[in-house]
Amino acid sequence: MIILSLPFPPSVNRLWRATKEGKVYRSAKYVEWRKLAMWQIAGQVRGRKHLGAYKLTILAIRPDKRKRDLGNLEKAVSDILVSQNIIEDDSFCEWLEVKWVESGPSCKVIIQTLEEANDADEKLPRSAE
Repeated sequence: MIILSLPFPPSVNRLWRATKEGKVYRSAKYVEWRKLAMWQIAGQVRGRKHLGAYKLTILAIRPDKRKRDLGNLEKAVSDILVSQNIIEDDSFCEWLEVKWVESGPSCKVIIQTLEEANDADEKLPRSAE
């Protein structure tokens, strides 16, 4: 299992911009977030890489009272994990969980093998059906 604390990621709607000619480039906000996230990852992970299928959990604290689409947080996080060689490829994500939380780091990221995730899931209490 790999656990990281990252800065709050920009929405997928804020990652890319286009010129009038149709060329696409990273937005200034995305570039700045990537720099900060890379520094934070470097301080937390040394030489660990997850290969193969995995579960990705993102626990995020709302930075303000604006309406936000929780699903829009995943892309920036997944892309930085690939670029920093934490995961092999984001196409190997087989289980994704994204949740608003009240406390902790602004964005906590947990990467687990499917075996680790299934073991933890089996230990959760189930409601009576």
